[in-house]
Amino acid sequence: MTEQSNTSTARWKLAISWLILILFIAGVEYWLGWKTVLAPWATFGWAQGAIALALLILSYALRAWRMYDYFPQQLGGQWLQTWRLMLLHNALNNLLPARTGELSFPVMMKRYFGVGYAHSVSALVWFRFLDLHTILAFAIYPLLVVTPLKRVAIPLVVLWMLLPIVVYLLRNRIEVAFAGKNGKLSELAQQAMYGLPDNWGEFWRSWVMTWANWVVKLVTLAWLLGQFVPNVSWNMLLAGVVGGELTSVLPIHAPGGFGTYEAGVMAALSPVTSMQVATVGAVNVHVFVLGSSLVGALVGWLIPLKVKSA
Repeated sequence: MTEQSNTSTARWKLAISWLILILFIAGVEYWLGWKTVLAPWATFGWAQGAIALALLILSYALRAWRMYDYFPQQLGGQWLQTWRLMLLHNALNNLLPARTGELSFPVMMKRYFGVGYAHSVSALVWFRFLDLHTILAFAIYPLLVVTPLKRVAIPLVVLWMLLPIVVYLLRNRIEVAFAGKNGKLSELAQQAMYGLPDNWGEFWRSWVMTWANWVVKLVTLAWLLGQFVPNVSWNMLLAGVVGGELTSVLPIHAPGGFGTYEAGVMAALSPVTSMQVATVGAVNVHVFVLGSSLVGALVGWLIPLKVKSA
């Protein structure tokens, strides 16, 4: 009965995801017109686009480096294969609906490097925790400094930055607290604890590489958003792209993230610009993100495949 219920829920989520995509495409055409929305690309410099694309590809390389460092025994000496996996996983994760692209990570880790599903899934949970923590760290300061709470912005950022350290210090206690308990939260917590690095050196490296990846990506996207949304401060541009990236954690995710990504960007920009301008900026930045994912996937596909023998 539970299996049937889960299958039914998954089907509904998938159906809603495709419905969001259809409504988004039709809504943009009806409200502004796709020709109008995409018109700014006609005057966008090729050199600017190439630099932004190179920086996003660099962010994917930093993400691959984090994974390469995390699995030194399984991935050692196979950097190109690691990058190939990350580029393909990133594209699938961005393009497939309802976050189904995440499933490609453990599948490819098993196929390419012989890493068991439990180990790769736990590592992915740890990486996603660091990703979410870092994105939220970028969001706290820009959002608070434009409110009456701006005086507590820096103290809150400092406290937030301590969270991964606290989790790592208390990892044994957290593991004991959730051991043997049922439920999605308990399962997620146990997987996260199992996926933690073995020592402080690995912990710091994974955290620093997470920050390096997101600094490159978010700053690049904030600059790009500023090309489509003029006269907006860096704080709000950064908040805009963070809002878009945060939508990736939603339980319902349309193919390509269309609709939800734009809604995140627009929600952050709504206090400082019109909805029409915010929509144009959100759509074009999102199109660029997806385009860079496809270019990255092409690069990954061109890297020769060497499947690990059993």
